[in-house]
Amino acid sequence: MFGSSFLWGAIGLMLIASEMLIPGFTIFFFGLGAWIVAIAALVLPPLESSFAWQVVSWVVASVVSFILLRKKFKKLFRGTLLNRMPPEGLGEHAEVLEPISPDHPGRVRYRGTTWKAVSLTESFETGEEVSIVDEDGITLTVSEPFDT
Repeated sequence: MFGSSFLWGAIGLMLIASEMLIPGFTIFFFGLGAWIVAIAALVLPPLESSFAWQVVSWVVASVVSFILLRKKFKKLFRGTLLNRMPPEGLGEHAEVLEPISPDHPGRVRYRGTTWKAVSLTESFETGEEVSIVDEDGITLTVSEPFDT
């Protein structure tokens, strides 16, 4: 009687726990969908006996919970970085390889490789020199060059 419910509950727990290892806050909703199926299989005997319907229910519950809840939950679970060090290349110069504007990211050459680059208020053409004002992952925020 509790076989498939227990299985879906365990799968849900593993998926939710794996969210800690894989960033993006997506896998959580597949785990939530598995828990929904586990509870539904306990309450609805026809669902308990049909693995195919359990899988369909899991997919539907996961997608619906993702669409309806992700935005709300993401705000709750967003962490803050403590003791964040300023970007290493702050103030260094880079060469624009692809045009950059506030509404269109481009590319710059920095430290021997190319980086995606964005600008908040200014536009830059190929060949211009820019200063790095922030780094977010693999994206640099650039501005008019200033002397360091």
